[in-house]
Amino acid sequence: MRRAIGRRRLRRALSLFAFMSLGAGAIVSAPAAAAAEPALVEGATVTADPNSPTGYTGKFVYRNPNATQVRLAGDLTLLDVNTGNTRYQPEAWQTGRYHAGGTEFLRDMTKDSNGYWSVSVPLHAGSLSYWYRVWDPTQGWENKRIWDPASTHPRPPGESSFRVRNNDVLDAVYVPYAEKQNDPVLKERAEYELPIADPAQRGTVQYVPYTTILGDDGHYLGVYLPANYDPNRAEPYKVAYLAHGIFGDETDFMVPANVPNILDNMTAKGEIEPTVVVTMGNHFTGTSLGFASYNQTNAANNLVQTILPFIEENYNVSTEREGRAYAGFSYGGMTGAHVIRGYPTTFAFYGHFSGNPSLTTQDYDNVAAAVGDDDLFVFLGNGVFEGNLNTPNAIANNFRARGYAAATTQVPGAHDGMTASQLFTIFARDYLWSGVDSVSVTPATENLTRGWNWVKQFNAQVTTNEGVSPAVTWSVEGAASEETTISADGLLSVAADETASSLTVVATSVVDPTKSGSAEVTLTAPGTTGVVVKAKAAPASIVRGGTFTLNVDVRAQTQHQNAATVTGEIAVTFGGTTQVVPLTDGAAVIKLPTDGLSAGNYPVHVAYSGDPTYAPTAAVHQQLRVR
Repeated sequence: MRRAIGRRRLRRALSLFAFMSLGAGAIVSAPAAAAAEPALVEGATVTADPNSPTGYTGKFVYRNPNATQVRLAGDLTLLDVNTGNTRYQPEAWQTGRYHAGGTEFLRDMTKDSNGYWSVSVPLHAGSLSYWYRVWDPTQGWENKRIWDPASTHPRPPGESSFRVRNNDVLDAVYVPYAEKQNDPVLKERAEYELPIADPAQRGTVQYVPYTTILGDDGHYLGVYLPANYDPNRAEPYKVAYLAHGIFGDETDFMVPANVPNILDNMTAKGEIEPTVVVTMGNHFTGTSLGFASYNQTNAANNLVQTILPFIEENYNVSTEREGRAYAGFSYGGMTGAHVIRGYPTTFAFYGHFSGNPSLTTQDYDNVAAAVGDDDLFVFLGNGVFEGNLNTPNAIANNFRARGYAAATTQVPGAHDGMTASQLFTIFARDYLWSGVDSVSVTPATENLTRGWNWVKQFNAQVTTNEGVSPAVTWSVEGAASEETTISADGLLSVAADETASSLTVVATSVVDPTKSGSAEVTLTAPGTTGVVVKAKAAPASIVRGGTFTLNVDVRAQTQHQNAATVTGEIAVTFGGTTQVVPLTDGAAVIKLPTDGLSAGNYPVHVAYSGDPTYAPTAAVHQQLRVR
């Protein structure tokens, strides 16, 4: 029996690293001026600015007294979802415009007498990619692209990184959301992409040397471990293996795509199980800087035959396909075709970000034959400035036609790490393992009578894995009256004019909406036999802060001394608060606190709902005085 996976939530598309300190990407206030010339903080500093169109300004400071020219560069020009490929400068930001790669932003920086180069630009919310271009004759640099020396992002040692060798390094600056941006996409990006405030909730990033499938040394795997990672935990951690694009390396998903921050925030929210991430550099075929050094077949074989055994030997991660995910950006997404075609039973989740796998009809059939009734989920997405979803939709439909779950989406972005960041957020939050096993509701059944304003409390029991939120959303199905509702904490209110014969109360997991539980409520017409309701509190007067004790007795209306007792519940309203209390042998004792009430007289209203034998009744039974 195939268990449905990858259908956690249909939401609109729209970590931190070890050793993080106040440097590049930090969000701090600029220090006060020490003298005539303001003190400068190296790196990227973001401050609230009412004069900025986004509400924030980023100041970039780089110290190099020997440099003759420095430029701030990055994926910081803007594209507008309404005007297509027209590029705008950061100062022209308005709602609907997004920082996007494809055209390098360049802005000259100004040098002061102490050798500090600086420039300020308005920035919208999220994690944004930038770098510097430097002319420094003492180092032989002419238009040399460097990442921010003040950055605290961990990186592989030495110059082995493909990005370094290819002069294509990136850094990231983190910008909060301001309400004047008026954009739920940017608000959500800030929610997930900015460093989590509590250091105890930050994971760590390290780069671990390993030997590739070709026997080459000097290569590194990036490993993100969630906060409080336990190498001896009884249940191994789920693990996602992420592959970069053609110009990238093992740093792409850690820095510009910002996965550690995203998972830190997502884990803290209880939206995903604590997850390990492994990134790899796929330029290991030869030593050239050309595209041929990223051989997709070698990359797929290296991942499954070399990297998986290495990680599983050294870290407490899942060795089951249900606990493994593969995702890639651009060329890494295309490489996913080689992974699923060559190793169809190794991963249960696939993410293709701005890079579509090329598969034949025979490939789809072969994958289906290998996977069989096991789980498989495929996610495909791109940026709105990259083109339409025709190809991703066709691929998704090929998987669906063979009985497997698939989803596609677009985000406002171009072909860059910021788009990969948004797509990873959706993939991980909405489709990866939820950690929710089951949801049940108590009481499972309830019998009520129509014609009365019933109030009934339901509770949800949610079984989850460690760190996963048990939160649920409540709904009621089958109601004929708009006044029949259920509160956020499971309190059902049945309207007096409700005509339905049954209702279904449903609790749905917030983290995994495919998991839900329900209770059945039967509504029957009340009986016609009359009842007598007696209610009295003694004393009838009490000092504010005290508590009245109300005794209620409900009996069948009869001339006989031993009248039949009545079952069911009563509702007692006093001082603006209603309590629903079950009857025991036709009686109940109710406490009526007076906290918060001013001096005065307050009526006690007691209502009996009726049941299949007895008729409903309601009345004011006593006036109580608060002194």
